[in-house]
Amino acid sequence: MRKREIEELRAKLDLLKCNILNSIQDSNDTISTLNSMSTSEEADISSFKSLAYIDENILKNNNRDLEDINRAIQKIEKNQYGKCEMCDEQIDIRRLRTKPYARFCITCREIYEKENLKSKTKGQQ
Repeated sequence: MRKREIEELRAKLDLLKCNILNSIQDSNDTISTLNSMSTSEEADISSFKSLAYIDENILKNNNRDLEDINRAIQKIEKNQYGKCEMCDEQIDIRRLRTKPYARFCITCREIYEKENLKSKTKGQQ
């Protein structure tokens, strides 16, 4: 991978990180606001709980993405960026442009997802 491509992807990672941090702050603010509101209407309570649940899930997903972004930034700094964590092959640049914090090449991502699906299915039995 060329230096220019890595710089382009690093800038994209930095922007994504900034956007996610802002989103995390917004979700935390919303959750705090919802938790501090008092209401006696059953419908309002249900609505507040639904909104808090949605924001908590958004927060969870954002935190996971933030971890992946930070991992990708660390890889750039260690000159290890762009290699699949499973097969150690170079991840296609088109994939990295789409998802600059991708940990796996397409083939290994499919294997990873199948394995996770199997383990989740076993855990539900």
